[in-house]
Amino acid sequence: MKQLSKLKVKNISSVLQSIRDNSNISKKNLSVMLGLSSPLLTNICNELKEKSLIFEGSTLPSNKAGRPEVALNFNYNLKKIIGINISSEFTTIIISNLFPSIIFEEKIETKFDNSQKFLEILKDIISLYLSNNNLTTSDFLGIGISSKGTTNIEEGIIGEDFFHEKIKIREYLSNYFNIPIFIENDVKVLAITQNFFFPNDDNFFLVKYSIHGIGGALFKDGKLYTNKNNSVGKIGHVIIDLNEEFCPICKRKGCLETCISLKRIFSDLKKEIEKKEDYILVKTFKDKDINIENLFSAFENGSISINKLLRKSASYLAQALINTSTINGTNKVILYGDFFLQDSYLFLLKQYLQEYELSPFWRNVSVSTLTLEQEKLASCVLVIKKVFYDNFETYYNFL
Repeated sequence: MKQLSKLKVKNISSVLQSIRDNSNISKKNLSVMLGLSSPLLTNICNELKEKSLIFEGSTLPSNKAGRPEVALNFNYNLKKIIGINISSEFTTIIISNLFPSIIFEEKIETKFDNSQKFLEILKDIISLYLSNNNLTTSDFLGIGISSKGTTNIEEGIIGEDFFHEKIKIREYLSNYFNIPIFIENDVKVLAITQNFFFPNDDNFFLVKYSIHGIGGALFKDGKLYTNKNNSVGKIGHVIIDLNEEFCPICKRKGCLETCISLKRIFSDLKKEIEKKEDYILVKTFKDKDINIENLFSAFENGSISINKLLRKSASYLAQALINTSTINGTNKVILYGDFFLQDSYLFLLKQYLQEYELSPFWRNVSVSTLTLEQEKLASCVLVIKKVFYDNFETYYNFL
């Protein structure tokens, strides 16, 4: 009986996912696609309609006689999702529908005097949104939290890297919002989001290189590879240069982040500017902020100092990509982040990859086409994946 129940839930999940992935699909086409009998499919669709998970749309055009087919669609407005994206500098609170599309967005600073104040502000923003829109927690599917750095997904803990303390964010928010709360490292959520919006990408190693650091995530055989402490895929903390200092986060000597993080590059850049030996460098940054745009402007104008910094970055990253791909067993690498939007940096990276490996490794490297909005929605995608895909049997009765 228990096996029959599991089979039923599996069929319901398949039907719901297929309707979600194929808008305006007919019941007949759905039956052919899934290999389910018409009576069984009718029962499942009726159950999903009773839960308001799907709805019937317009009549589909047909040249055949008989009762016309009706379009079936997923109800993206059934519930909303709360997404929280936490970096070391800023935190963005997102409210979305089930598509997901952004309904509400608010950005706050992450760096507060203490974690308690940070948690209270998060709670107040969410509570105010509920109050202003006459909503209760029953109107929400769940809360997704995407956080930079070390996260403990089982215990619901974040913040050890940037608050320098373990923040029990799930426990705190659960006291105010009685809905499922899911937590994951930000780069790993990005990999889930890459697969969600581009399902053909189901075997890849994603690398993010941005102002917030260097991170990696392994997505293989259609699922994210992870463990309790999120140590899988941490390319930013592989040892790359033993002549460098120890990393305060991973405690390893000369890890990739220690050598070529943007924080390190900007620090080295300031030292070069102070020397006043590189005319192009001094001219570029006179009365200008040190940022990525100005960095590459000076590089393309011929700054020798920046040329050295970026070549070091591309060289070290190429070595790390080749080594980690050898270990994780996937040759497809997807790049995401500020540096990879610069053609000149990609040119350098390609050069070093071709120099360090004779096989055509570069052919399997691509830049992610995720938009900024899709990145913001990553924490909401996490909830959708957990509820509708990974743990559907657990959450179906609560929908």
